[in-house]
Formats: sequence, structure tokens, C-alpha cells
Amino acid sequence: MDRSSNRQTSGSPRLQLQQWYRNSVVGRRLREQIAADMRVILEEWFGYHMVIIGADPGIDVSSLTRVQTITRILPEQHESLHAERQMIALDEELPIATESIDVVVLVNALELTEHPHQLLREVQRVLTPHGHLLLVGSNGLSIRGIGRYLTAAVGWRNRRKAQGPSVSKLEDWLALLDFSVAPVRHKLVLPFGGRGRVGRWFARIDDWLVDHNIPPGSAYVVYAHKMVRGHIQGLPVQRIRARLMGLPVAKPVVGARGSASRSQRNHIRPVD
Repeated sequence: MDRSSNRQTSGSPRLQLQQWYRNSVVGRRLREQIAADMRVILEEWFGYHMVIIGADPGIDVSSLTRVQTITRILPEQHESLHAERQMIALDEELPIATESIDVVVLVNALELTEHPHQLLREVQRVLTPHGHLLLVGSNGLSIRGIGRYLTAAVGWRNRRKAQGPSVSKLEDWLALLDFSVAPVRHKLVLPFGGRGRVGRWFARIDDWLVDHNIPPGSAYVVYAHKMVRGHIQGLPVQRIRARLMGLPVAKPVVGARGSASRSQRNHIRPVD
């Protein structure tokens, strides 16, 4: 690979966003907040296959989960800081069999793609029934959205490209794809950094707000699982054959036809 291609790779939005997570004060704080949530939720999710799509903020996901096989989707081959497997593919066109992945992790993937709906449909396709989705995104409708920091990090002039969908819009998208969504976890409520006492003061207040899930956050973490609509099989209708019912019939009177019995004749008296 020549130097010109190296410059293009290092200047891609994905890699610049990864550098923002690892080098900036606010990015490192958000990375720690996301890792804290992953440490709790991924410990409870089981399965054999996990796929990670999007930016790599520097979190060692393999140490936070019990899933056996972890694969990271990359647009091109490059050295990874972690032990996950790599698959070269487009985020919206995964070369993965339908309903074969137990857990999917999206880290700012909706901000890095031009087709977010197609990406979510692809995630829904590859997930197993009742499979799990962990999604990290930026909230463009926050008090001071992380889009400003993403814009500065990736160098995009159009800020909308650096922002993901709002929480309400994302929940609508996932509902249309038959996902059940847990309450959203807000992150980076105070997207401000600094050095010395001011920086530590911002970090402490922000961590307190995040621990109490105070909205709106500049970033959010969404947990969802793929629902499978049940089918109730109707009971077979059986024809019931009509049966004759026996009706009680009075016993016949013993004696000659047309004449009363002896006991009845004894009680008959002639009328004078």
C-alpha cells in the first residue's frame, strides 16, 4: 500500500472517530461510560457468535462477554488491537447467514453509514430469534450534542452526517423491525472537557448524571432483542355425529283391548 492510500485510510471518518475516542478527554470519558455498561449487560448475554460493527473506541469486548466467537466487520484489512476475528465487508451487506448471530454490537455505525435503515435491516436478518443488539449512538437532539465533537473529529462540514438519529426515531425504527427495546441509557450528559480542577469537576458531575440516567445525553446506549411473533395453531374442528336419544315411554296397560282391567272394573259402579 502506497503513502497516498495510507493517507486516505488514516483520514477516513471511521479511523478519525476512533482516534477521537482514544485521544480526547471527552472521548475517553465516553469510552469508559460505554465500557461500564457493556461490562454489565454482555455478562448476561450468552451465545456462540457475536459481530461488532462500527468504530473501535478501544474497548476489549472479548474480556466483557461469554460469547465464544467475536467477529469485527471492517471495510478493509488493518491491524487490530484486540483478539477478535476480522471480516472485510460492507456494514450494510454482511456475508453472514440468516439467523446465525447471537449478539450484534453497533458502535456509532449509524453515523458512519449512508444507509442506516439498510444496516438495521441487515442486523435484524442475521440475528437469531431472540438475539440481542447493543447499539451506541449519538443524540443530535441533546442539549449540546456530541455531533459537534464528532464534526471536529472527522472534519465533516455537514454536521448532520456526524449525528445519529434521535432516541425516539431510533426506537420507531427498531419497533418496525420487531425489536423489543429496553429503557435507553444516556451517556455524556455534559460533553465538556478540561484540564486540572475544572476537568475533574466536569467529569465527576457527568459521571453522577450518567449513573442516575439523567436525560438527555449527548450519546446513548440501547439494548434490544429480536422478537419472534408467535403463531397460535387453531384446534381442529371435528364433526359430531348425531345420536338418537331414548325417550321414556309409558308401559302398556295389561288386559284386553278396549276393556278396563279387573281392578278398574271393581271400582266402577252403575249410575242409578
